[in-house]
Amino acid sequence: MSFYRSLLASIATVVLMTPVFADDVSDATVPSKEVIQISQSGDETKATVVTGDQTEQATISTEQIKVNLNKADAKELIKVKGLNAAKARAIIVYRKKHGDFKSLDDLAKVKGFRKMKSDKLKEIQGQLTIEG
Repeated sequence: MSFYRSLLASIATVVLMTPVFADDVSDATVPSKEVIQISQSGDETKATVVTGDQTEQATISTEQIKVNLNKADAKELIKVKGLNAAKARAIIVYRKKHGDFKSLDDLAKVKGFRKMKSDKLKEIQGQLTIEG
């Protein structure tokens, strides 16, 4: 998940810094002090930018990033919370044997997911997507 957290932190920084750089050139001033704080807790990454007397905050949930079930390789699938290497390989084997997934409900047909509790399966499905 470190790749995704780094990506989220970079996006948050760009989003928060855009208003600073969007000012007119004639009105632009160079801030004397700028502090960027990024904190991670559970499923959220929080970024705070303090520029002079202004403070801006952004919260990004890691659940916003979804892995494409039909295109992802094993390394990407392992990053999904609740999937391990064996389940990622089982998804890829199923996909090679039966073709692309038509819906997220097809995940229940994969070896290792058949006996999984429905709430755990829904949690995993919430982190996945199916795109053409």
